[in-house]
Amino acid sequence: MLHRPSPEGTLVVGQPAHAWVSGQLARAWAAPFAPWDEVCLAAEQHDIAWSAWERSPERDPETGLPYTFSALPRRRRLELWSGAAALLLPQSRYAALLVSLHGTLLVERFPPGGDEEVQRGLADYLERERDFQARVIDSLRADPRYGPHTTPEALEGNRELVFAWDGLSLVLLHGVTGEKNAAGHTLTAPEGDPTRVTVSPWPLREESVTLVCEGRLLTETYADEGELRRGLAKAPWRTIETRLEPA
Repeated sequence: MLHRPSPEGTLVVGQPAHAWVSGQLARAWAAPFAPWDEVCLAAEQHDIAWSAWERSPERDPETGLPYTFSALPRRRRLELWSGAAALLLPQSRYAALLVSLHGTLLVERFPPGGDEEVQRGLADYLERERDFQARVIDSLRADPRYGPHTTPEALEGNRELVFAWDGLSLVLLHGVTGEKNAAGHTLTAPEGDPTRVTVSPWPLREESVTLVCEGRLLTETYADEGELRRGLAKAPWRTIETRLEPA
């Protein structure tokens, strides 16, 4: 879950909703990539493992709100990451492979740190994911549709795309009110309005693109988890639109 400031309170946006925006960016991307449908699916489902947690989120005692994805204790994050690829595998081997590669990329580039127990869990996670990746790649290489897209170069390129869309979506959904950098692009809100953002260099096919997702508005903090979940269940929904334009 991520938090977006609002004049009314705090908009809380689920990780799967953020991933949906990543998928919208993927489908609007100008540079070609393949296999197109499967890479887009990976982008829009890369946080599928958070779906159950988002229905009953845990309370952050520091804020009285649901934990953000970055504030959630490291051990709990690792538990969630561990389930992502398996959940997507029944839909698409290639998409599941990219989601697994995305998870290990995040761990490699942003080591979570922590005590010995966290480090052991991290090592076990990486071992399991790399074994999963090797088995799925072997399966895909035997398939004429996917074989050409399983070279190290092809997988690295697609993994970097999912990583880029993830980063862009996170910055946009947190609300750009000045200038931010993400995935090699400069994002600017010319009038301080996070619903209209310019992007440089322009990476999309169309002259402008409107991204959309949904969040819930929380206007108070909560004393315990039960109160939080009841408050979240009653919270009004808000549609978040962000219009992207060339700088």
